[in-house]
Amino acid sequence: MKGKKPIKKAITAVNMYFFARSVVCCNKYDENFRKYVGMLPDRFVFRFRILPDGTSMTLVKRDGKLSATTRRDFTVKPDVDVCFKNLESAFSFVTGRKSLAKCIAQSAFVIQGDVSGMMTVSHMFDIVGSYMLTDRFLKKYDRAILPRTAGVNKVRFMTLFGRL
Repeated sequence: MKGKKPIKKAITAVNMYFFARSVVCCNKYDENFRKYVGMLPDRFVFRFRILPDGTSMTLVKRDGKLSATTRRDFTVKPDVDVCFKNLESAFSFVTGRKSLAKCIAQSAFVIQGDVSGMMTVSHMFDIVGSYMLTDRFLKKYDRAILPRTAGVNKVRFMTLFGRL
């Protein structure tokens, strides 16, 4: 088991980076996603981090635009701070095996801050998951397949190679 921890940590960090990019990409191309972003207050800050190693992702809404970063910036106080209790639970989320709602039900993390903002972000993450994961994968892990208003291949390509 000990030999897999560095690999899981690296996979989690890389997946979190691309997950942050896909959130920004969905905000750019998907109408339903933008509606959820519009529900969030201006200057909304959402931070996602893994304890104890500190891998993190921060989403910031300013002037109706959403930006994401994976830098460790603990100077900003987030409106919602989600702290995964361990690497295993974070790994299952960022690899798409569990939705954020399932992680909530299994007490995989601790939420600090505005819970209503957390629920909005949770649905936004489900939209991102329906773009980035295949239908077969979503069905296998009992994840919702949500309507996609933008092209799946376009969102995937822009997430990987686009300038966001």
